[in-house]
Amino acid sequence: MAGHTRWKLDRERRLREGAPSHPEYDLAGLDLRLGDMIRERRRELGLTQAEVAELAGITQPALSRIEGGGGVPTLAMLDRIAKAMHTTFTITVGEHAAA
Repeated sequence: MAGHTRWKLDRERRLREGAPSHPEYDLAGLDLRLGDMIRERRRELGLTQAEVAELAGITQPALSRIEGGGGVPTLAMLDRIAKAMHTTFTITVGEHAAA
């Protein structure tokens, strides 16, 4: 979780200072936001990592890594996690026009 906090602090600093973005930094941010979405939904449902992991057919440490931004699930794994929580995740890939 320390890495996650460090990322948030670095992001805030970059935004304040208007620092240019870096592709690897942006990818790490996407990983963390995906993990945040999964963790928030799991907590809303009152489920433990162990419960979701068992229902999704993955290990609890694997789910923990995903929630912490340290692991990126395959699309198939993300689908199993969503089904385990009776939810869907919408992910946009690539550039899209601002609304």
